[in-house]
Amino acid sequence: PGRCARAMAWSGPTSRLLRACAVAAMGPSIGGMRMTPTQASSGAEAYGAGDRMPSKMDCRGRFCHSECEGRHLDDVERQRFEGGGFHYPPQPSLVVAASRDMGRTASTWAFNAVRLLYRQASEACDSYWIRRLTPEKLQERMKSGAHVLVKTHEWTDQISRRDFERVRPMFTHVLVSVREGFPEDPAWMAAATHVIHFEDIVEHDENGAPVGACRVLRALAEHLGIEGLSDDDIREVDRQLMNLPMPRDGSDPVTKHWPFHARRGGRPRPASEPAPGGDP
Repeated sequence: PGRCARAMAWSGPTSRLLRACAVAAMGPSIGGMRMTPTQASSGAEAYGAGDRMPSKMDCRGRFCHSECEGRHLDDVERQRFEGGGFHYPPQPSLVVAASRDMGRTASTWAFNAVRLLYRQASEACDSYWIRRLTPEKLQERMKSGAHVLVKTHEWTDQISRRDFERVRPMFTHVLVSVREGFPEDPAWMAAATHVIHFEDIVEHDENGAPVGACRVLRALAEHLGIEGLSDDDIREVDRQLMNLPMPRDGSDPVTKHWPFHARRGGRPRPASEPAPGGDP
């Protein structure tokens, strides 16, 4: 235990493998569940040393469709494979962004908010769409050593309660998006670790300035344990969210946007990029 603790305290590129081996010695887990022997056999892989582009989880593109469950990364996120300054977390999170299908709760905004907060903090994150959750799917995706973000909708018409209780312990964070006047998903609400209210995202101050989104982003970063983001960082994530491209037809495989998402979390896209402002 003493050697493991010292190894965990070391920093620097050379020590990543040593820290990983320490985690393997202490018995690594995913969202509270012990890793399989294959996952635990290489501490280096748990810290991203075995992460490659492409991997078996990556979408091959040719047959990509709106229900594709492959990994889709943007140009910035892919820089981690080229020494782009990203780091792998010592204990990756498995974050679920859930809502009712077509719920109009800004759940896609929340999904991209998580993705871009991790990106702004230079923490490696793989994002996916998965309709039917299984332990096997989630365990396979956690092997990269990056955080895993999953967008999904109702599970009650996809898997049984018993099967859901098998995957639920794997989630480190469950983000549920809700909106006044629209029905909540009671099954996901029962599992929620953080609730994102549509009304908070679109909130304005007494002068009409949009301040809600930055406050929601700050609270979300704190819930996820993302440290070191300044107020300028939060405003930059808000700017990025407001300026994500929208597909003309079909679904964008990275952002999961459809053409009907053009209001970007309930807010119309500005005529020009917003100047930094608003109090996170």
